[in-house]
Amino acid sequence: MQAKATLLAGGLVGALLLAGCHKEPKGQVVAIVNGDEISMQELNGELQGVRIPDNVDRNVLRKEVLERVIDRKLIVQKAKDQGIDKTPEYINQKRRLDENLLVNILGEKISQTVPTPDDRDVQQYIADNPSQFAQRERLLLDQLQFAPPKDLKKLMALRDDHTLDAVAAGLQQLGLPFSRGKGVIDTGQLDPQLMQKINQLPPGEPFVLPSNGQLVASVIVSREPIATPTNVARQAAAAAVRRKALLLESKAQIARARATAEIQYQAGFAPDPKKAAAKK
Repeated sequence: MQAKATLLAGGLVGALLLAGCHKEPKGQVVAIVNGDEISMQELNGELQGVRIPDNVDRNVLRKEVLERVIDRKLIVQKAKDQGIDKTPEYINQKRRLDENLLVNILGEKISQTVPTPDDRDVQQYIADNPSQFAQRERLLLDQLQFAPPKDLKKLMALRDDHTLDAVAAGLQQLGLPFSRGKGVIDTGQLDPQLMQKINQLPPGEPFVLPSNGQLVASVIVSREPIATPTNVARQAAAAAVRRKALLLESKAQIARARATAEIQYQAGFAPDPKKAAAKK
């Protein structure tokens, strides 16, 4: 009888434990996938930043997004079952993603401390960068597009080529295939300092810029002025001034952090002292 009573008691405790472990989706938990909870906060996070048209039923959309989250959870669980989350590749990529996320969040926090530029700074920026505003142009171009060679020093052979045809002949001699075509550049979209250098070139002189992993040699064929409304110009200038201020503040914070940090390098990995000094 004693043994039977013990068995019954053990079975009762086990049943209670199983009942206690069984979770139900309620309250802030909208779904459970093999024991992994999906909260309302997580679901709302998936919807954050998504532009939802007025004619879309938000409840229907929420359900559709929830199903996508469930699918992702199932794939994640399968990956963990295979031990992928324990591999060096996963650990290294996760660390990098976590660090980038922290950098982005800190950047957003820093941006809140950068004030809106005043009218004087905005007007000065507009005056200092005419290629983006008063002298903004659309450049029509003849172009050669080619893949860069592994040894970029080979391109030095093109430095004395002062026409696009000469560049084409030089590329042929280097054995670099290219395609020829037309292109357009809006000077308002280029870095003002770069545009200043392009404007200083003699007429018909080629210049080379990177584009989507390729190099593009271009010659300006004609220029067309682009009128920029005053309010648009002011908004663009204010944004540019603020970006510059944010970049300066970010660099200053990095400099302050480096000044108090203890950084140790393995032999052969330390930066060149001259280059390090040049950055300061």
